[in-house]
Amino acid sequence: MSLRIKIVVTVILLVQISGCASFSASRDDNSQESFAAHDRDIAVDVASCGGRLGTMPENVEAELDAASIGFMNWNMKKGELANWRSDFGELGQGKDLVLIQEAVLSSDFTDAIDGLEHWSFSPGYRSSGQLTGVMTLSRSEPLVQCNLSTLEPWLGTPKATIITEYGLTGTGETLVVVNVHGVNFTLGVTEFQTQIEQIRQILSDHQGPVILSGDFNTWRKKRLTVLNELAEDLDLEPLQFEEDHRKTVFGFRLDHSYVRGLNVGSTGTRSVQSSDHNPMSAWFGI
Repeated sequence: MSLRIKIVVTVILLVQISGCASFSASRDDNSQESFAAHDRDIAVDVASCGGRLGTMPENVEAELDAASIGFMNWNMKKGELANWRSDFGELGQGKDLVLIQEAVLSSDFTDAIDGLEHWSFSPGYRSSGQLTGVMTLSRSEPLVQCNLSTLEPWLGTPKATIITEYGLTGTGETLVVVNVHGVNFTLGVTEFQTQIEQIRQILSDHQGPVILSGDFNTWRKKRLTVLNELAEDLDLEPLQFEEDHRKTVFGFRLDHSYVRGLNVGSTGTRSVQSSDHNPMSAWFGI
């Protein structure tokens, strides 16, 4: 079997495994989109996003504690499996940043973790009146929010990226957090490269701390190479896990977290039954 045929078969299998079919717009989309923005001026392209990052006002009302930043990343499969609420509340307790892929725009997600009063959402799939995408919960209000999307060529639906920026106490610096759900169903890597290139352009002018994390759908060596080249170019270091329970497909891990300008304390992953992905967590400081 030729390599191209193998890739076609792989993509078809991934589509079937994911349970993705066609998605139709809901009449409630406009109200949901308005709720998702909650009166923020959100940048929706690379140029406007890059122009806003680093423009921290002189008097920032709330900042993240630079000495201790609790972090978690999790693809939550839209909360479709049993016990996700209890796992989410437990795993997110005490964290300062929680990054979610396949989040649902609802109070079940936005209000789930005590202390994380602020949320940012970038829409992806729309189905049966339900808006899903990537969500970042945070202990302080973001200074900037950017929503980017890249279309899945087979499905014609967007994969979302959300970029948020936060002040850090006592540093005069800002932390840029990139939450990614990677383009998945492609024969080659062109669309995935396009999504990664957007991130490269935005982060290339930011000199401060960075967290880049998400479900990148790196189920193929070429995809992982694209991601690792980005990390190397931007001096981002991958988080390492002593006990690594991250989801794998065809022997490749799908979920990754990279950091720059932060001291990494403890890291961990946890095997759960409440999603088809397992969460990653870490503690950072400066």
